[in-house]
Amino acid sequence: MTVDRRASPRQALDRDVLVCTDDGKPLGACHLCDVSASGARLTVAPRVLAKLPDEFILVLAKRAKVHRRCRIVWRSEDAVGVRFSNRRGVRSRPVAANSATSAARSQATAG
Repeated sequence: MTVDRRASPRQALDRDVLVCTDDGKPLGACHLCDVSASGARLTVAPRVLAKLPDEFILVLAKRAKVHRRCRIVWRSEDAVGVRFSNRRGVRSRPVAANSATSAARSQATAG
């Protein structure tokens, strides 16, 4: 049996979100599986995972009003674990927010 060593408890979620570069360029949609105060687990399509940098912006809500800077702490074939960073300077860009909806729709129709 494995021991859960997380500092804060995880809350299961079922939400499509968007990952963006630091300058707001959308990289693609992914799925937020669970989240805590310090990080999250995301399932990611292989085409998005291939271009996912070690640090990125996770857009959690439409119009980019809720987002977190993330650093990958582990990777698998179809998922990543991220730690939320406290670094300032995350820029909100409407282009990324509009792309979040489009990317989520594209991924849903692609199947």
